[in-house]
Amino acid sequence: MITHLRQSFTQAAFGSILWIFLLSSFVYHGLNIPFNYVWNLIGIGVIFGIIFGVIYPYLWGYSTFKASVNIVLSTLINSLGGFLVVYLFSGDMFNLIKEYALFIILLTLAGHIIAFYFYSKYENKKLADSLNKLKK
Repeated sequence: MITHLRQSFTQAAFGSILWIFLLSSFVYHGLNIPFNYVWNLIGIGVIFGIIFGVIYPYLWGYSTFKASVNIVLSTLINSLGGFLVVYLFSGDMFNLIKEYALFIILLTLAGHIIAFYFYSKYENKKLADSLNKLKK
């Protein structure tokens, strides 16, 4: 499990850092940015790596929590991580969206509920197929 989570973190963080640098190069094309802002971009990638490379795989693959607990934890972690990412990217952008925080959290909750519905349906189908193969 630890090896899988470490590999998942590395892939998510590195992929996110590359993606953020690529997008930033288009957004800030021709502008000089301070060197310490690069650390913000790396921090964004690390946050993505922790959330999508460690926490999500653990919650949905290894934990024994009930589905409702996984959904609430995923929503809270995703929302807080998202707000932190926006703050690291742009303080002005964070100030624009912080008044909509409750709406964003509720929208994230709805997204996690819908995603869990499709995820559980997929997992049940995969389990049924594997059990049917054992019968043959």
